[in-house]
Amino acid sequence: MHPDPDGDSDMLNKNTIAAFMVASAAFFSTPLAAADRPPADARPLSEIVAALERQGYGPIVEVDFDDGRWEIEAYRQGRKFDLRVDPHSGALLSERADD
Repeated sequence: MHPDPDGDSDMLNKNTIAAFMVASAAFFSTPLAAADRPPADARPLSEIVAALERQGYGPIVEVDFDDGRWEIEAYRQGRKFDLRVDPHSGALLSERADD
């Protein structure tokens, strides 16, 4: 690296760091969208997982809440499935083999 007699690279680095800090602060201060959180009256996730296990699913390897429903990846009889579950009733909305 060659010295910069004008100090331009130091200014560029400071501007880059400042821009990164502002962008990070904006990202981390933004609340999650309401559709990405279970509603207040949703069944506890532990109940939903227990119900799926009673139906023969397990292990459950990933759980995410998106678009107003639980999206769950789980195995049954050695096959992996993508499941969609209603957060209020716990009903299985869809089951798709993930091959």
